[in-house]
Order: sequence, then C-alpha cells, then structure tokens
Amino acid sequence: MPQHIPEPADLELSDLIEVNARLALFAAAPADFACLAVQVPGTAATLMRVPAMPTPAMNRVVGLAGGSALTDQTLAWIRQTFADGGIGEFWLHAWDLPADAALQAGYAARGWQPDEQAAWVKLLCDLDGPLPAPRPHLGLKVRQAHADETLLSGDIVCRSFGMAPALAPWMGAVVGRPGWQVYFACDANGVPVASAALFIDGPHAWLGMGATLPEARQQGCQQMLLAARLAAAKAAGCTVAGIETEAPPAGETRHSLNNIRRAGFREVGWRFNYRCQVSDFTV
Repeated sequence: MPQHIPEPADLELSDLIEVNARLALFAAAPADFACLAVQVPGTAATLMRVPAMPTPAMNRVVGLAGGSALTDQTLAWIRQTFADGGIGEFWLHAWDLPADAALQAGYAARGWQPDEQAAWVKLLCDLDGPLPAPRPHLGLKVRQAHADETLLSGDIVCRSFGMAPALAPWMGAVVGRPGWQVYFACDANGVPVASAALFIDGPHAWLGMGATLPEARQQGCQQMLLAARLAAAKAAGCTVAGIETEAPPAGETRHSLNNIRRAGFREVGWRFNYRCQVSDFTV
C-alpha cells in the first residue's frame, strides 16, 4: 500500500493518461469488435466496453469522483450500458484513499467489496530529469517494430497473456499507428520474444501491453523495454509517463512492479476494482 497521501493532481493525471491511451487503442480495433468508450452522464468518468473481451479488466468505469456515492440513476445507466453490450460483469474503481470513502461506502451498501487480488498500482515517471541507466542483459537487444510486423506483435501479446488468437490483429494494430510505438526484445538470434507499447499524447506518454513469451521470462526483457520506451518518450518531448500494473497481495511482491519502480516510476496510488455482476445488479 502507498505510505503517503498522493496529490489529487497526480491521481487525475494518471487516470487521464490511461483513459486517453485506451481511447486510442479502441480506435485501432476492428469495427466488429464493437469497442465503446463513453462518458458516464453527470460525471467526468469514462465507461469502457469490449464485447470481444468480456472480462472486467476490459469492461470498467474509470475516473469516478470519490466524494459521494453513485446515484441510482448513474448506476442504472452503467448497468444498462454494459448489459446492452452483452457484458455480464465489470469493474467500478475507487482509490484506496480517505478521499474516496463516500464512494467506497456506496459500494459497500450494495454488498460490493474490492477484489484485493485485482487491485492496480498507478505510477508516474517525471521525464524532465535524468532516467536510471538501463541494466544490460546479455543476449538481448531491443528494436522498434516495423510496419509489417503487426501480426507478430499481436501474436506475442496474445500468447503471453493466454488471449484468443482472434484478438491478435487488434493487439498488433497499433504498430505504425500515429502516436504509437511498439518495441521488441529479441533473443541472441534476433527473434522477438517480448513486446511492449508506447503511446505519445502531447506531453504525456503511456506505457503498456508489456508481454513476454513464457520461455523468455525472468531474463530482463521488460526491464529493457521499459528503458527504451521511457527514452523514446523523453526524446519525443514528453514530460511525464504513466503506467499501471497489478498490485501484489499483502506480504508479497510482483516482478513487474519491481521492474517499473527500478525504471524510475513513482507510485501515486492503489486503485481497487469492485467486481459487479449485471445479473444481480439492482438499483
């Protein structure tokens, strides 16, 4: 858990960077995937819906204000919007902070509890100063993906995360797309074994989609890809980069979070994910 009270501006910035990157990712999706990103009426929050990937991680609401519980009207709209897309369960977020106590209390009143195993850590990296020197890893080299390697990039993402092969065209579609850069970590034979994406949005950068094939894990691929993307973001004139990753259970650590911290990111907050079922959702 964070040991300090984050700045509200940092929390808002981290959500803004994440949402804008998701909007750009949705824009790259095939039309028949029916991706939807829409502002929740009466709020500044964004609802994201992906019928082709009916998991809460892809179907959620980001940016809900924590100062009050959600109204029945807002909850009804959220439920119906997910139901219209055939989504059976989704996440509502809340920061693990006193400022979000009212929002959390509203969830608790409906019997919803945070899924502790699926909390996310949100981090930012200030790019106006020097970045930590990347650690060299023998036998690995990083290069940017070429425009004709969209399917290769998508295949690495899908194989790494156990996603359906039908999703590979979308996961790789950001290669060469405006604002996007995708990088490969290649083995000693020059074969890509890991990939990761960078989205540049004016002064902001988002790092995500870090994927490593099972046979290449624990070799430093993502450490090198983090360093390469941060250097590229800095060279492009970005002043801050954002990233999110799964939080470790109490008393445990996660390799990905350690890599991100070593790369120069600072933690701004933990965001709990409240899993909601459409079938038993009453308002």
